[in-house]
Amino acid sequence: MSDRYDGGGTVAKIVKRLYFGAVNQRNALTLTLNFFVNFSPILLWLIIFKNAGAIPIEVRPKIHSKAAFLLDIYLFGDLWNELLFQYNNDRYRMATFVTSFAFAVVCLVLIPVAIWYFIYYVKKVKYNVIEWYDHIFHFSSRSNPKRLRVLVVPFLLPLVAFLLLNFEHTFAVQTNENFQKWKDILAWFSYVILHLTAPILTAVYLYVFHPPGTVKCFALALGLQNLMGVCTHLLLPMAPPWFVHLYGINDVEHVNYTQKGYAAGLTRVDSHLGTHLNNAGFHLSPIVFGAVPSLHSAMAVQCFLFLVTRSTTLKNRFTAQTAHGLDAAKSPEDLELASVDGTSQEVDQESLVSSTVERENDGEVISYLKYYHQDPSLTNRWYFTIFNKAILPRFLGTGFIILQWWATMYLDHHYRFDLFIGVLYALFMHILINNLILQPRVLTRWIQIRTGQEPDTKNEGRTLGMRVFENTRFEWFFDPLA
Repeated sequence: MSDRYDGGGTVAKIVKRLYFGAVNQRNALTLTLNFFVNFSPILLWLIIFKNAGAIPIEVRPKIHSKAAFLLDIYLFGDLWNELLFQYNNDRYRMATFVTSFAFAVVCLVLIPVAIWYFIYYVKKVKYNVIEWYDHIFHFSSRSNPKRLRVLVVPFLLPLVAFLLLNFEHTFAVQTNENFQKWKDILAWFSYVILHLTAPILTAVYLYVFHPPGTVKCFALALGLQNLMGVCTHLLLPMAPPWFVHLYGINDVEHVNYTQKGYAAGLTRVDSHLGTHLNNAGFHLSPIVFGAVPSLHSAMAVQCFLFLVTRSTTLKNRFTAQTAHGLDAAKSPEDLELASVDGTSQEVDQESLVSSTVERENDGEVISYLKYYHQDPSLTNRWYFTIFNKAILPRFLGTGFIILQWWATMYLDHHYRFDLFIGVLYALFMHILINNLILQPRVLTRWIQIRTGQEPDTKNEGRTLGMRVFENTRFEWFFDPLA
């Protein structure tokens, strides 16, 4: 792993680097075991979901076929005039906009802002309670409670979701005029393909670019939220919108556990593609009345949260500091260098492998342990800007949520209420895992290693990408502290 990669090596050399970078002082058996342990909540959720049909009908709870419909109407507003269609009466339609406005103001604005104000102005907490190290990964100074980011994530995130869901709802109206072949295919691609691949791609991104243990936290948050979701489906079964649109709000004949699933808008995709895959798959669904929460929404939001919070916005900081001088009284050449094992060494700008780099943070000087030589002629190139500012992961994470919410409503699989509850499940589990594991155990230890406070005996100061590209010009690219 110490030989310099020249960019034109053989496939075998690349595979070797990938393998040893992935196992990182482990073997294939322990790596596989570690994978199954980390992803066990997700596997357990899949097992419960697939075997839900084996639960005896006589012990299952009552199905609430009207609940999701009414909660959607009165918490989000009757934009589609559904009350008239289902009850042949729309005299309460204006009332739904009043209740929706009251819900948004009281529950999504006043209460979250009051909690934010209590934490940062009454208790005078001086750091970001969600992102303990945002001054290292995102800002050049300590967290300021007046920053918009600190208020939006997580306090106003439900409000943003509420507004976006209502906006997208207008483009998902269930009319023949709105149904188009290209929309059907796009919605299918998001609802089916991206639903399966986006969490995997997010996990790969976290594994390659972020501290060891980050992807474990993502897997835990994803798995535990889905376990909560499937338990809610079993304990509080509610009907999806396609059921109400197909049979009517007052139907009782089909409100039972023998009712078959329905692909709803995906049936149009089967017609376009000349297949029966979607119809057959949903026809055999083990949980037909599992509308609330929408796990499609919860999974998309969990991907978004990890992509937005973990993607650092301070990349390429070292070369910028080197160019302008780290301190008025101390130049880069005057810095005492420290190797990975903590022993001192002489300065060698040509063959520098590890060094301490200091930056001032509200009067506090933080020394980071660098593992490589960062070449400004490469890292300062204009096309790295999109990566240095974390534009790409944030754009993809936000775009995925927007597309997934629209696709789910357009295909008539979930109400706005279902999607919103999915947001709350994801946010709750993200905050829980973040504060119990990610911040105190993963990031704290990693920062201690990178600041030389703890020895790096297991090469855990490097991300997977850093290990694979060790001693190359591109190692810096995979370092969150680069």
